[in-house]
Amino acid sequence: MEFIDLKQQYRRYQAAIDTRVHQVLEHAHFIMGPEIAELETALARYVGVKHAITVASGTDSLEIALRALGVGPGDEVLTVAFTWISTAEVIGLVGAKPVFVDIEPATFNLNLDLVEAAITPRTKALLPVSLFGQMPDYERLNAIAARHGLPVIEDGAQSFGATQQGRRSCGVTLIGSTSFFPAKPLGCYGDGGALFTNDDALAEKMKAIRTHGGLKRHHHPLLGMNGRFDTIQAAVLLAKLPHFEWECRNGAYRGALY
Repeated sequence: MEFIDLKQQYRRYQAAIDTRVHQVLEHAHFIMGPEIAELETALARYVGVKHAITVASGTDSLEIALRALGVGPGDEVLTVAFTWISTAEVIGLVGAKPVFVDIEPATFNLNLDLVEAAITPRTKALLPVSLFGQMPDYERLNAIAARHGLPVIEDGAQSFGATQQGRRSCGVTLIGSTSFFPAKPLGCYGDGGALFTNDDALAEKMKAIRTHGGLKRHHHPLLGMNGRFDTIQAAVLLAKLPHFEWECRNGAYRGALY
């Protein structure tokens, strides 16, 4: 038995997916085409935040978030000891040091009782992971972070669609991050990811970083990356998003790595 049957899912939404993809093939705006803005508006509305920024992968989304917060050499980022490599990898990629905090045995999520003891003067951010569709207690974690003046980035790659006290995953911290890897809760047909925030300045900075550090051609004030989401992949998600709540309610997602 397949862990997640992507072929069956495609057959279920084939007409809508094919129509959306063919529209992109017809207009041929394959990079940052109109579907990107349409999807970002829909994702922000779904999560309940002001800004959604699509990017090339869930890994890129985490790196962009750290760069936007100014995390770099000499800094420490607290993260969970049980996760996929991307969560820790991106901390090293920006030159910082990952500090691992153990998990709760019942939930496999970050053990909040251990967080404050791991914070040092070098701690620059907290990067918890919402694992297997479950979210740690973000009200408590945000309170801890606020006491120490630290931003929180939720790695919601496995919890997109989950809610906690009426708030959706990726909308409960300063920055939310998710992945659209094909086997994720909302998956495209390649790599992809997104960032979520209510902070206008952070949103503009993250948009710039994903596009070589600039928001207009030949003007690049930031050190960025080629982290854009493909228009065809946006078309796939636009076809699937109207059915996402049904997928979540009916257990269509069984979980997968990044």
